Amino acid sequence: MRTPSKKTLMIAGMISVFALGVGSASVYAQMKMHGHSSGGGHMQHDEVNMPMLNGTDTTELEVEELKAMFRNHSDITRSVELLPNGIKTLTETDNEELVAFVIGHAAGMINRVEENRDPGVPIQSPTLTPLFEKGHLIKTEIETTETGILVIQTSDDAEVVAALQKHAMEVSDLADRGMAAVHEQMMAQHHSN
Repeated sequence: MRTPSKKTLMIAGMISVFALGVGSASVYAQMKMHGHSSGGGHMQHDEVNMPMLNGTDTTELEVEELKAMFRNHSDITRSVELLPNGIKTLTETDNEELVAFVIGHAAGMINRVEENRDPGVPIQSPTLTPLFEKGHLIKTEIETTETGILVIQTSDDAEVVAALQKHAMEVSDLADRGMAAVHEQMMAQHHSN
């Protein structure tokens, strides 16, 4: 694999942020912020404006990337290979308008993990916590494709490897099911607390 340019690494880092699971957090945040019990105890939320994607440290562009990916999750395909010491993921889309958002989000998230800058999105998965805390223990290789991004992340730390693998599967579930996956995860978290 050839060494990526700084621009490719920056773009890939933004994409990794999405790949690291902000999706799960967005559903929870929407439910918590706008949620209220209705007849059957189910929470209501705003899937149009998606306010729970606004973190304590997110940019307008990051929020727009997340919104675009959630709204068009069915246009995103992912493959995940679990490595003994990490993950290899390929995230792509044939939706030309979505490609830049996918790459940008992944690259931005990778940069955030490397810099220990948790975006604090209300609905983000708790799986991200050890990744932000131990980002310095993650080795990342990124390669953009015509329609997305290939990311290989490895670590010698067992907790980090487990978190990388769990998060990769969470992101794939988000790509498959969108907000339904976030709702399910957030409800499971709520009941376990």
